Amino acid sequence: MDMHYATSTREMASLLQIEDELIGHMRQYARELQLKVNTMRTFQKEWKTRREQGPADPTTYVANPLISFPLMRRMYTDAPKLMEFARQELGQGPLQKLLERDLTSISALEMHMAATGLIRFQGVYGLEASEMANGKLYGTQYNSTLSSADCFALGTHLERLQKGKLACKWLIVSVDQYNDQLDPVNRLLLAGRSQIYEKLGLTLLSMHDLPASQAALKLSVACASKDDNTKLANHLIDNLAHMLVHVDNCRGKNPLSRNSSLRCSYFTESDPFLRLAPLKLEQLNHEPFIALYHDVVLKEEQEDLLYHTRSRLEQRQVDPAGVEAEVEANASDHVRRLHRRIEDMTGFDLEDSKPLTVFNYGIGGQQFIHLDCEQPKEFVEPFTTKYRTVTVQLFLSDVEMGGYASFPDLKFAFKPASGSALVWHSTDNFGNCDVRSLHAICPVLLGTQWVARKWISGSGQWRRKPCRK
Repeated sequence: MDMHYATSTREMASLLQIEDELIGHMRQYARELQLKVNTMRTFQKEWKTRREQGPADPTTYVANPLISFPLMRRMYTDAPKLMEFARQELGQGPLQKLLERDLTSISALEMHMAATGLIRFQGVYGLEASEMANGKLYGTQYNSTLSSADCFALGTHLERLQKGKLACKWLIVSVDQYNDQLDPVNRLLLAGRSQIYEKLGLTLLSMHDLPASQAALKLSVACASKDDNTKLANHLIDNLAHMLVHVDNCRGKNPLSRNSSLRCSYFTESDPFLRLAPLKLEQLNHEPFIALYHDVVLKEEQEDLLYHTRSRLEQRQVDPAGVEAEVEANASDHVRRLHRRIEDMTGFDLEDSKPLTVFNYGIGGQQFIHLDCEQPKEFVEPFTTKYRTVTVQLFLSDVEMGGYASFPDLKFAFKPASGSALVWHSTDNFGNCDVRSLHAICPVLLGTQWVARKWISGSGQWRRKPCRK
């Protein structure tokens, strides 16, 4: 459509709207440029202030480790980021000279050595991180301090060396030293409050202090700006929430509620034979469906499964404290009867499912928190054989201490008995992976645990469950 601005006042008036938009764009551009200028000035002022705090003689100036380490860090860490920041808008004159300055001679090794030297200095003289950061060395107060970014660099250096306890001290001091007036600079250096708390959370996680790690990661998200990347922190917060519940589950703090609407019954529905020999069913959860069948694996069946696996057990890749072996459905009459019983318990066809897998967990052996299912691609029919929709876990031994079956998202756990079978649905009624079915086996504290697991595939269920809707 042709516009005739010159000959139509109505169309000419529409140019005012365009001009107003351009003015707004220019105002925003000018504001961003001013923010950049302010950040550069903050850098310049901070560096100049530090230079003026020390003696004029360069050799004397760098003799103080509270001055030499920050100098090394600024040249190695800050200066390249400042130059990259400046390159976003190339200019002439002093800026061009700044960008052409070669900093390649300041290597990662130099930075590593400077940090190591300062930490060695701290250890030999028994100095506190907070006192060093505030300029106090061996009882003498100096007119020089470590910035938040300096302390953050030291904490990161120590975390890489797996010295978590000392790293946490420096990271906490980094928070204490944080200057809100330098916030734009620290964010540019990826050393803002959010980044400090995230590093603290990761360090605490490596030390297995789950509550403190979760608290630090939550502070990381709370302090983040819209430009900060919080994907890792949010992901870890969710996982830590489940891990903390799982720890309580393993300690017996979240037993099954006896006041719920769940019930025990004799199960007779899936096969006419069950009317003569019903299964003892204890329903543990409605959605997703979780049930415990009592006394469904006979003693001779347990012994038969162990007989077929003892010589073929292999160490598990996911947990060296456990071993496993598969047992084919036609391995013996006992195994065939077990498979028919699993079909009766679940109402699912086992034809496309993998063989029974027998696991043995020794002292400390466990199954980590995980899901048995993966979300299938939308509108794909039928399910692939790898897609697990139901899990059946047969317990083949009693454990003296530990070995609880844990459901962290549902906040409950229980100690299974030998001969029982745990059944849970990993998918909802639409065939989607149900995250509420997160599960684990707690570490074995005393004794040994034998279990057999059958993953029932969503494939081949067209007779039992015709569609995903």
